[in-house]
Amino acid sequence: MSFGYAAPHGGTPIPGANPDGYMLGPDDGTMTWFAGALIVFHAKAADTRGVLSFFQCDVPYGWQAPVHRHAGESELFHITEGEWEIYVNDTVHLVTPGCTVWIPRNTAHSIFVRSKRGRGLCVVTPAGFEKFFEDLGEPATAPSMPTHQTRNPSVEELMAGGRAMGWEFVEPQPRRLLDSDEPRRD
Repeated sequence: MSFGYAAPHGGTPIPGANPDGYMLGPDDGTMTWFAGALIVFHAKAADTRGVLSFFQCDVPYGWQAPVHRHAGESELFHITEGEWEIYVNDTVHLVTPGCTVWIPRNTAHSIFVRSKRGRGLCVVTPAGFEKFFEDLGEPATAPSMPTHQTRNPSVEELMAGGRAMGWEFVEPQPRRLLDSDEPRRD
């Protein structure tokens, strides 16, 4: 069913979502495997008239994003599991369950998951961010991190996909805390 809204970046709606208001159950949404992670979308551009995207992420150790900035989007992360190193506002923060991180648009930031597993929630405004994951990932067939080799986009594909979204890549690696601070992964 279409509600007549053309989403930014050409995104697709979530089945059952309606930009005039909706409720999804705990197992509803669309799932994408992206670089070894599971991304579950509960609100996308087509579902919110471009106001925001909302997703859960379940990521393995070492999952990362290089230092970059978004010209158009701001992000709000709320971490529910694991230890994350998130660089924002010239500081690398150790982010643990219950912590929330606000990243305004045009702010250089990076992510590194330093625990065996990380989980969190993310709100992106305005919406459209989901298209990056959908274009460079693959539809997930189970509500878990992949147990098989999935599509792993090359650095060139990631850079091109980010540039198409108006992102600027600042440094090729995430900013990290000192290695001596890193816990064991076993």
